[in-house]
Amino acid sequence: MQFHHRRTRAAGLTAALLGTAALSLTLTGQAEARTFPHGTVRADGGLVAHQAPSTHAPSTHTFQDGAEVAVDCATKGTRVSGNPDWYLISAEGDAKWVSARYVDLEAEPRHCGPDLSVAATTTTKSTGAYEGPSTADRRQTTLAKGTTTEILCYTDSGPAYTDSGPAAKTSRWLVTTEAQWIPATALKTSGEVEFCQQG
Repeated sequence: MQFHHRRTRAAGLTAALLGTAALSLTLTGQAEARTFPHGTVRADGGLVAHQAPSTHAPSTHTFQDGAEVAVDCATKGTRVSGNPDWYLISAEGDAKWVSARYVDLEAEPRHCGPDLSVAATTTTKSTGAYEGPSTADRRQTTLAKGTTTEILCYTDSGPAYTDSGPAAKTSRWLVTTEAQWIPATALKTSGEVEFCQQG
Protein backbone atom coordinates (compact mmCIF):
# COMPACT_ATOMS: atom_id res chain seq x y z
CA MET A 1 0.00 0.00 0.00
CA GLN A 2 2.79 2.38 0.97
CA PHE A 3 4.77 1.33 -2.14
CA HIS A 4 1.74 1.92 -4.36
CA HIS A 5 1.33 5.37 -2.78
CA ARG A 6 4.95 6.23 -3.59
CA ARG A 7 4.46 5.08 -7.19
CA THR A 8 1.36 7.22 -7.48
CA ARG A 9 3.18 10.26 -6.13
CA ALA A 10 6.11 9.61 -8.47
CA ALA A 11 3.77 9.17 -11.43
CA GLY A 12 1.97 12.36 -10.47
CA LEU A 13 5.25 14.21 -10.10
CA THR A 14 6.47 12.90 -13.45
CA ALA A 15 3.23 13.96 -15.13
CA ALA A 16 3.48 17.39 -13.51
CA LEU A 17 7.09 17.78 -14.65
CA LEU A 18 6.26 16.67 -18.19
CA GLY A 19 3.31 19.04 -18.24
CA THR A 20 5.53 21.89 -17.02
CA ALA A 21 8.18 21.04 -19.62
CA ALA A 22 5.57 20.98 -22.39
CA LEU A 23 4.17 24.30 -21.21
CA SER A 24 7.70 25.71 -21.03
CA LEU A 25 8.44 24.57 -24.60
CA THR A 26 5.15 26.04 -25.79
CA LEU A 27 5.86 29.35 -24.07
CA THR A 28 9.42 29.33 -25.39
CA GLY A 29 8.14 28.76 -28.92
CA GLN A 30 5.63 31.57 -28.49
CA ALA A 31 8.31 33.85 -27.02
CA GLU A 32 10.60 33.13 -30.00
CA ALA A 33 7.78 33.91 -32.38
CA ARG A 34 7.23 37.23 -30.62
CA THR A 35 10.93 37.88 -30.15
CA PHE A 36 11.97 37.36 -33.77
CA PRO A 37 9.27 38.70 -36.08
CA HIS A 38 9.43 37.36 -39.62
CA GLY A 39 9.33 39.41 -42.76
CA THR A 40 9.67 39.30 -46.52
CA VAL A 41 12.31 41.05 -48.61
CA ARG A 42 10.77 43.40 -51.19
CA ALA A 43 13.68 44.50 -53.38
CA ASP A 44 13.99 44.00 -57.12
CA GLY A 45 17.45 42.64 -57.77
CA GLY A 46 17.91 41.61 -54.13
CA LEU A 47 18.71 43.35 -50.86
CA VAL A 48 22.33 43.88 -49.82
CA ALA A 49 23.08 43.27 -46.14
CA HIS A 50 25.88 45.21 -44.45
CA GLN A 51 28.24 44.64 -41.54
CA ALA A 52 26.69 47.61 -39.73
CA PRO A 53 23.50 49.70 -40.17
CA SER A 54 25.06 51.91 -42.83
CA THR A 55 25.13 51.79 -46.62
CA HIS A 56 28.84 52.67 -46.26
CA ALA A 57 29.67 49.52 -44.24
CA PRO A 58 31.04 46.46 -46.08
CA SER A 59 28.42 44.15 -47.59
CA THR A 60 28.09 40.69 -46.04
CA HIS A 61 25.25 39.02 -47.95
CA THR A 62 22.53 39.55 -50.55
CA PHE A 63 18.94 38.44 -49.86
CA GLN A 64 16.86 37.58 -52.89
CA ASP A 65 13.60 39.40 -53.54
CA GLY A 66 10.85 37.47 -51.73
CA ALA A 67 13.23 35.87 -49.23
CA GLU A 68 11.80 35.19 -45.77
CA VAL A 69 13.89 36.63 -42.92
CA ALA A 70 13.73 36.71 -39.11
CA VAL A 71 14.57 40.06 -37.52
CA ASP A 72 16.57 40.09 -34.29
CA CYS A 73 16.17 43.81 -33.53
CA ALA A 74 15.95 47.32 -35.00
CA THR A 75 18.07 50.47 -34.74
CA LYS A 76 18.68 53.70 -36.65
CA GLY A 77 21.25 54.16 -39.39
CA THR A 78 21.73 55.59 -42.88
CA ARG A 79 18.47 56.94 -44.30
CA VAL A 80 17.36 54.95 -47.33
CA SER A 81 14.60 56.68 -49.30
CA GLY A 82 13.88 58.68 -46.15
CA ASN A 83 13.68 55.61 -43.87
CA PRO A 84 16.29 55.60 -41.04
CA ASP A 85 15.37 52.17 -39.63
CA TRP A 86 17.65 49.15 -39.98
CA TYR A 87 17.08 45.52 -39.03
CA LEU A 88 19.62 42.99 -37.79
CA ILE A 89 18.72 39.71 -39.47
CA SER A 90 18.89 36.70 -37.18
CA ALA A 91 21.55 34.50 -38.83
CA GLU A 92 24.85 32.76 -38.26
CA GLY A 93 28.16 34.24 -39.39
CA ASP A 94 28.82 37.89 -40.17
CA ALA A 95 26.32 40.51 -39.03
CA LYS A 96 23.61 41.10 -41.63
CA TRP A 97 22.04 44.57 -41.32
CA VAL A 98 19.42 45.59 -43.88
CA SER A 99 17.45 48.74 -44.50
CA ALA A 100 13.88 48.46 -43.21
CA ARG A 101 12.80 50.22 -46.40
CA TYR A 102 12.91 46.88 -48.22
CA VAL A 103 11.45 44.49 -45.63
CA ASP A 104 7.75 43.89 -44.91
CA LEU A 105 7.39 42.73 -41.32
CA GLU A 106 4.54 40.90 -39.63
CA ALA A 107 5.23 42.65 -36.30
CA GLU A 108 7.42 45.39 -34.85
CA PRO A 109 10.86 44.17 -33.72
CA ARG A 110 12.42 45.09 -30.41
CA HIS A 111 15.08 47.80 -30.30
CA CYS A 112 18.71 46.71 -30.34
CA GLY A 113 20.57 46.83 -27.06
CA PRO A 114 19.56 46.44 -23.42
CA ASP A 115 16.80 48.40 -21.70
CA LEU A 116 19.36 50.25 -19.59
CA SER A 117 21.85 52.65 -21.17
CA VAL A 118 25.49 53.26 -20.19
CA ALA A 119 26.77 56.77 -19.48
CA ALA A 120 29.67 58.00 -21.61
CA THR A 121 31.83 61.11 -21.88
CA THR A 122 33.61 62.40 -24.99
CA THR A 123 37.39 62.40 -24.64
CA THR A 124 38.55 64.15 -27.78
CA LYS A 125 38.58 67.88 -28.54
CA SER A 126 35.56 67.56 -30.84
CA THR A 127 33.63 64.47 -31.82
CA GLY A 128 31.21 64.00 -34.68
CA ALA A 129 27.89 62.26 -34.03
CA TYR A 130 26.63 60.62 -37.22
CA GLU A 131 23.39 59.32 -38.68
CA GLY A 132 24.99 55.88 -39.15
CA PRO A 133 28.16 54.13 -37.95
CA SER A 134 30.49 55.63 -40.56
CA THR A 135 32.20 58.96 -41.09
CA ALA A 136 30.72 58.79 -44.61
CA ASP A 137 27.24 59.07 -43.07
CA ARG A 138 25.65 62.48 -42.46
CA ARG A 139 27.08 64.26 -39.42
CA GLN A 140 24.20 65.25 -37.13
CA THR A 141 26.15 67.31 -34.62
CA THR A 142 29.60 67.91 -33.14
CA LEU A 143 30.22 67.22 -29.45
CA ALA A 144 32.81 69.12 -27.43
CA LYS A 145 35.25 67.34 -25.12
CA GLY A 146 33.60 66.41 -21.83
CA THR A 147 30.09 66.12 -23.26
CA THR A 148 28.09 63.36 -21.57
CA THR A 149 25.67 61.08 -23.39
CA GLU A 150 23.86 57.77 -22.91
CA ILE A 151 24.93 54.71 -24.92
CA LEU A 152 22.75 51.75 -25.88
CA CYS A 153 25.07 49.36 -27.72
CA TYR A 154 27.93 49.02 -30.21
CA THR A 155 28.63 47.60 -33.65
CA ASP A 156 31.79 47.05 -35.67
CA SER A 157 31.37 48.73 -39.02
CA GLY A 158 34.48 47.61 -40.83
CA PRO A 159 37.11 50.09 -42.02
CA ALA A 160 36.70 53.70 -40.95
CA TYR A 161 37.33 56.27 -43.67
CA THR A 162 38.60 59.82 -43.63
CA ASP A 163 38.90 62.23 -46.55
CA SER A 164 42.37 60.84 -47.23
CA GLY A 165 41.42 57.14 -47.12
CA PRO A 166 41.12 54.28 -44.61
CA ALA A 167 41.83 55.35 -41.03
CA ALA A 168 41.69 51.94 -39.34
CA LYS A 169 41.16 48.28 -40.17
CA THR A 170 38.14 48.02 -37.88
CA SER A 171 36.02 50.71 -36.34
CA ARG A 172 33.75 50.23 -33.34
CA TRP A 173 30.82 52.61 -33.11
CA LEU A 174 28.43 53.30 -30.24
CA VAL A 175 24.83 54.39 -30.68
CA THR A 176 23.29 56.87 -28.25
CA THR A 177 19.74 56.92 -26.90
CA GLU A 178 19.21 59.83 -29.33
CA ALA A 179 20.05 57.55 -32.29
CA GLN A 180 23.42 59.15 -33.00
CA TRP A 181 26.51 57.09 -33.79
CA ILE A 182 29.86 58.03 -32.24
CA PRO A 183 33.28 56.36 -32.72
CA ALA A 184 34.17 54.31 -29.65
CA THR A 185 37.67 55.80 -29.62
CA ALA A 186 36.15 59.19 -28.79
CA LEU A 187 34.23 58.02 -25.73
CA LYS A 188 34.92 56.83 -22.20
CA THR A 189 32.04 54.70 -20.91
CA SER A 190 31.03 54.15 -17.28
CA GLY A 191 30.49 50.44 -17.86
CA GLU A 192 30.50 47.64 -20.39
CA VAL A 193 28.60 48.28 -23.61
CA GLU A 194 26.79 45.37 -25.25
CA PHE A 195 26.71 44.45 -28.93
CA CYS A 196 23.70 45.79 -30.84
CA GLN A 197 21.43 42.78 -30.79
CA GLN A 198 18.28 42.09 -28.87
CA GLY A 199 18.93 42.94 -25.22
